[in-house]
Amino acid sequence: MFPHEPPAPERAVEAAMAQVLAAEAAARESVALAHVEAGHTGERSRSAVRALAERTQRRVRHLRAAFERIGGAEVAALQAQAGHLSLPAEPGADEAARIDRAVARLAAQLTGGAA
Repeated sequence: MFPHEPPAPERAVEAAMAQVLAAEAAARESVALAHVEAGHTGERSRSAVRALAERTQRRVRHLRAAFERIGGAEVAALQAQAGHLSLPAEPGADEAARIDRAVARLAAQLTGGAA
């Protein structure tokens, strides 16, 4: 006896169903692979963001330290300058002689004597 062979329309339906089932299996496999790849992409993105955040924090710390160092030096310079400005200036030799002459003239005027 020969095996029963279904008529051509039934074979076409079976072939179409087999194709649909194969396409469905391939689609499931593609979705699973895409899901795995999406997980890898997400982890790579999170890792890149963490690295960027760490670099940014290092740069901010470096800039803050430089700002504090420069700011501290400028404040110290301004304080030193303010200290010098608040001190009376020492007169030079010419200025001391002029002051002495002015004092002598004023004393002479006040006492009625000659300068």
